[in-house]
Amino acid sequence: MTDRRLRRMQALSPFGVGAIVDMLGESFVAEDVTRWKGRRMTLNAPRVAAHFGVDELRLPPAHNEGRLPYYRFPQWLFCGACRTMTHWSVRRERAGKAPHCTHCRRGPQLVPMRFVAVCGNGHLDDVPWTQWAHSGGGQGREQRQCGRPELQFEHLTTVGGGLESLRVRCRTCRAGRNLSDLTSPRALTRIGIRCRGRQPWQRDSEAVTCDQTPVVLQRGASSVYFPDTGSAIDLPPDSDWVTWGGTAARVEQNPYFVLLHKDPEGPMRDNLISFVAEQENVTEKQVVAILNDRLGATVTDADSETSEDLAEREWKALTNPRDEHHPDDRFITRPTPFPAPAGHGALEPVVDHLRQLISDIILVDRLREVRALRGFRRHTMDTRIPADLGARSSSLPAVEVYGEGIFLVLDEDNLRRWELQTPVVRNANTLHKRFTGSMHARWIEATPTPRLILLHTLAHLLMRQLAFDAGYPSSSLRERIYASTPGADTPMAGILIYTAAGDVEGTLGGLARAGEAERLVTTVAATLAAARWCSLDPVCRESTAQGPAGLSMAACHACALVPETSCTMGNVLLDRTLVIDDEYGFMRDPLAELIAAQAGMA
Repeated sequence: MTDRRLRRMQALSPFGVGAIVDMLGESFVAEDVTRWKGRRMTLNAPRVAAHFGVDELRLPPAHNEGRLPYYRFPQWLFCGACRTMTHWSVRRERAGKAPHCTHCRRGPQLVPMRFVAVCGNGHLDDVPWTQWAHSGGGQGREQRQCGRPELQFEHLTTVGGGLESLRVRCRTCRAGRNLSDLTSPRALTRIGIRCRGRQPWQRDSEAVTCDQTPVVLQRGASSVYFPDTGSAIDLPPDSDWVTWGGTAARVEQNPYFVLLHKDPEGPMRDNLISFVAEQENVTEKQVVAILNDRLGATVTDADSETSEDLAEREWKALTNPRDEHHPDDRFITRPTPFPAPAGHGALEPVVDHLRQLISDIILVDRLREVRALRGFRRHTMDTRIPADLGARSSSLPAVEVYGEGIFLVLDEDNLRRWELQTPVVRNANTLHKRFTGSMHARWIEATPTPRLILLHTLAHLLMRQLAFDAGYPSSSLRERIYASTPGADTPMAGILIYTAAGDVEGTLGGLARAGEAERLVTTVAATLAAARWCSLDPVCRESTAQGPAGLSMAACHACALVPETSCTMGNVLLDRTLVIDDEYGFMRDPLAELIAAQAGMA
């Protein structure tokens, strides 16, 4: 049988804790971090871990270092030949072996049932097929009268397609029921089934009280699993070589520092600090700082840091590039002039207007991003289940990726004047009202202001164009939106478009190069030209509600949507008119000059 292997990145998403994984005709669910086996590997990112509220960030083990526990689910299986249903158990598992039918002579591989029971509090369970088969009655029998139920999953050839043609029947008492009502909201409640309040891999002793009504969904339905992921960029001073690899690494390897780390408040503390400082030729303050960093007692109040605080820290680091960098730093930025002083030809009038709207361009030659899986939700997303269900553990699954990007900053004065226009405020208020009452508000940590919608839409338009100009596939580009709310102490209006890979060497540099002065003007002009006309216009441009819950306006797959891996907001809160509308679009002036230039060249 083919080996069941996943890449380390896949263990975070899309096959992270709580996700159902279909592989080689089998179906599994990923267990929580507490049950991970093998050598314990953590990421060196104490400030990021503190931001997520945990003590450590755990790397999924590589295939040669351990294993990720995946629990066979659903446990109800059936044979495609004889249609006999089998309730599997952990005791019957054999390493690397798939379940096979014991009722057939040839023993074909068993197939997992395609329905599961979920609730809005995030719990997952098998469909109670025994109770379902007996709930329809059969020759006057009820479930309590059948001592040894043996089930069979039948396909009725005398009935048309759909769930009516499928039936679960008890071979012992001949009771049976088709699946026509199985997916109705109260199907399980009517037969006396309540949520057991646990995940499939948990024991009954680990269950919690749950008042939700379970519903039956297909195991591949999108609402069975909503991962809750978060990410943070490694920033100075943590990203500096002197902190993570230079002096800090040397100090950490000192045997006296190892003793100090084991007992940081012991009677020998001062002497050990002195010994380390003398042997490694550093100051005692540096030793204490490294010790505090490794213990998680950082100088910033990271334990109470919110998503807004994190965005503000990243904004300050991005907008204040350093003059010098060590080549091994994990965060390397440099400013670039925008636009270039000359050489734009027919685009010169366009450049004059872009100069007024875009204040700064920062090239990010190297960055390290830490991505963590905080937990997951199911069905109506009422409750988030943490990725670590252990009583004493405090860790989250995480991976690190290295890459590059372009950081674009809009002019604050022009943006503030634009935000006050009546059509702009009207569109933003409409989306804000829809967003407040939607399921998306439970996981999107953003406020739909005119600024946010503009920046988000512009990021999507740029990513679609950069996929051509920079040579990266569109699914590998990602966005980070920096949009301050009205009255914020630090005004923010920026877009970071970046790409990252699991290799420590990062990516090839094509994206950062696309942001250089002589290239970016052409890219922005091409972006505006492409956004001006959608193949679904005028329907798309005049639309007031598109996408889930109507949370976008003029934005569709033909003009503004990007792969789900690229967007931080699930491809909602988009409106192309805020960028290119002739009356109130933020980029209307450079777009008008671009149209005139194109007409002159025709």
